[in-house]
Amino acid sequence: MTTGNGVQREDKINVPQFQTLMLPLLKVMGCGHEMTTIQIRDAVADNLEMTAEALRQHLPTGPQNAFNNQMGCAITFLFKAGLLTRPRRGIYIISEIGKQVLLENPVEIDAEFLRSYGDFNKFYDSPRGEYESLLPADSADKQLTEEGEIEVNPSQIHRQLRDEILTKIIQVYHKNIKDI
Repeated sequence: MTTGNGVQREDKINVPQFQTLMLPLLKVMGCGHEMTTIQIRDAVADNLEMTAEALRQHLPTGPQNAFNNQMGCAITFLFKAGLLTRPRRGIYIISEIGKQVLLENPVEIDAEFLRSYGDFNKFYDSPRGEYESLLPADSADKQLTEEGEIEVNPSQIHRQLRDEILTKIIQVYHKNIKDI
């Protein structure tokens, strides 16, 4: 069976893989509003007409929710490619680059498509750690909980905080340089 959004849905419950979720996710973000990871997840699930049963499905490797896992990967890939920005922890908004991509009306967005954007290649080609730790097989690295928080290992939290702090320092530095 095909949903109104063109996504194939079978009798067996299948959660879309993260690369399949990237285009619907970017379209949801096209509204231009800041959204939490949970708001993004819920909007994409509604857009794809996901059933409650599919949304409760867990990864075969553990107790992690499969859809949340795939959404976490999709968000991370779009963020690393610069199509989304993160004004605050756990809050995302579409970037100017992301808006431009939507104007081009792509048929799909996958990792190969993202290779031409931002620092995505540095992220994607990194040694096991940053990219591969987000893949579904490593379910312990990233999980959206019911409360809407992302539970990650300490090294992932450290990287996120470091990135946020460096971004803020650069913003303040550039603002102060302009004021001189």
